[in-house]
Amino acid sequence: MEAFLTIRTHFAAAHRLARPELSAEQNDAIYGKCARPHGHGHNYLLEVTVRGGIDPRTGMVCDLAALQERVDALVVEPFDHTFLNKDVAHFATTVPTAENIALHIADLLSAPVAELGATLHKIRLQESPNNAAEVFAEVPQLGMRPQALEALAGA
Repeated sequence: MEAFLTIRTHFAAAHRLARPELSAEQNDAIYGKCARPHGHGHNYLLEVTVRGGIDPRTGMVCDLAALQERVDALVVEPFDHTFLNKDVAHFATTVPTAENIALHIADLLSAPVAELGATLHKIRLQESPNNAAEVFAEVPQLGMRPQALEALAGA
């Protein structure tokens, strides 16, 4: 039988929502206060959900401590107390919206979770009490990530 396992953690980070090719007025129209030049910060709440069979020997989907270690090493440590636009290379060219941050976290964790014998199912990133982004890391009908489907469509 399969089960889902979710861990929660948090990190604090700053970001600025703006596209460099747009004028200040255009960025303000799209992102509002979030486009201000010096950025702003959030205390992010991160939930990582994995899916897999329950190991009959351990009773677990995967080693919980190992999962937490990977999330801490690949996400919390590199993201915590940073200015995402400048300190995380991916966001030098990608607007660090909650959606894009969640998608990047899914990309970072997909292979390490698989190494633990589970499948990354979902990333939920709560940016504030008012908003959160969810990224499903697999397309359940085909068992493939959306990027894999795009690659197939282009082939």
